[in-house]
Amino acid sequence: MISNIGPNSINQLQSTYTPQAATKSEAKAENSNPQVSSDSVSLGSEKSSLGEFVPGQVIIKTRGSMMASLNNESVVEKYGAKVLDNFQIPGRMKAAGAGQMMQLQLPEGMTTEEALAQMQQDPSIEFAVPNTIYHAEDVAKGQEFTREQLAEGKVPNDAKFSQQWDMYNDGSKNGTARADIHAPEAWQITTGLPNGQGPLIAVIDTGVDITHPDLAANIYTNTKEIPDNGIDDDGNGFVDDYQGWNACLQNGDVMDRQGHGTHVAGTIGAVGNNGEGVTGINWSATILPVKIFSDDGGADAASIIRGINYANSVGARLTSNSWGGGPANPAIQEAFRNSADALHMMSAGNSGTNNDVHPHYPSDYGLPNNVAVAATDRNDQLAKFSCYGENNVDIAAPGKDILSTIPGGGYAVMSGTSMATPHVTGAAGLLLAMDPEMSNDELVARLTKGGDQLESLQGKVGSGARLNIEGAMKYDYQGQKVK
Repeated sequence: MISNIGPNSINQLQSTYTPQAATKSEAKAENSNPQVSSDSVSLGSEKSSLGEFVPGQVIIKTRGSMMASLNNESVVEKYGAKVLDNFQIPGRMKAAGAGQMMQLQLPEGMTTEEALAQMQQDPSIEFAVPNTIYHAEDVAKGQEFTREQLAEGKVPNDAKFSQQWDMYNDGSKNGTARADIHAPEAWQITTGLPNGQGPLIAVIDTGVDITHPDLAANIYTNTKEIPDNGIDDDGNGFVDDYQGWNACLQNGDVMDRQGHGTHVAGTIGAVGNNGEGVTGINWSATILPVKIFSDDGGADAASIIRGINYANSVGARLTSNSWGGGPANPAIQEAFRNSADALHMMSAGNSGTNNDVHPHYPSDYGLPNNVAVAATDRNDQLAKFSCYGENNVDIAAPGKDILSTIPGGGYAVMSGTSMATPHVTGAAGLLLAMDPEMSNDELVARLTKGGDQLESLQGKVGSGARLNIEGAMKYDYQGQKVK
């Protein structure tokens, strides 16, 4: 049984923010103010007991092949609807005679509520849901800080590394020494694999600034595609997916004009040891930008499904999902379930509530291939804004006052479970660089059981642990390897 959060729930991007009662601080960024395109897409919406959604559209999944018999009236014809998109299920996941997931435009005069009332009683339809809209929120940003350079482990020469307490915490700025992910110790084992040689890591978000000098060298490139020629050169079904895919506009424009996705990408894989800016957990990486949000902040469920399916189709081994909230959506849940080869990291949410009592999606779907991430501060305390839940949140990672990349070649400090999640994604990337044959089960075991047990997290997250990459690498896993 899939439950909803509440009648007025609105799905929202887990952009970093503090609780409503808290005062948001000003951002301190360098070279920020990225240019915003004038051709941004704005999504019309309605609000009702269903949450916020695109009016006149639904997403359905049929119970069997829609065209199984030419003598039978199709679901589309039955409701006078128009197919806007057929969501492709990977061949290995689609059984013979399985149903089809579709985005439908309803006929004029039929409301979304009316259509759902009928379709949810239709025996030929497995599920019918509104095309829910997600929103980006204002990002709460903290002040930058400095500290002395690390004197142990493998240290990059990046100019701002001394400000990345999440990588190495020396206790300055009222912090607690070694309340961090133990990155320098992990880097003595590996700093990641060169672009195109390691795991493909999808950042499913607001896009990524692929020209950022601290990211450009680590952005995925589809060498079989010619950029911006309007042709699907490699025949993979996606036109101009040269450096990722815009699932909202369905084109190759993955540029981030909000800042959220670029910040996430920097934590995972900002170029390390290049003498400038920050370092990512992976000094070298292959980052796949998958843009699911329009430039005005909106993203509907259809775009999210397309984004997940795209990442799956090009072979993403890991995905980072710093968004969520609102009622459960079985269509999005199925897209993640069908992407079973990948491990999906998901933010736990920023409302400071218990996800075991008040579910948060997609992190509460409970799929075997997802990891839900809470946020800690520089004193190894659960961040005040962070959601938690012993049964539905797996691990915590630094998520308060995190310095990373933003569009326009700049850097800024942000806070939230959005910032915690890419730490776990990046850690999984380093583990796969160490051993590319690790299964999802092994990755999860190493991440959760190799972490540092904290009193502050007992009863709050399932593992009771904050991420420790060195511990994950050295954890004695006895399970089976992928062959």
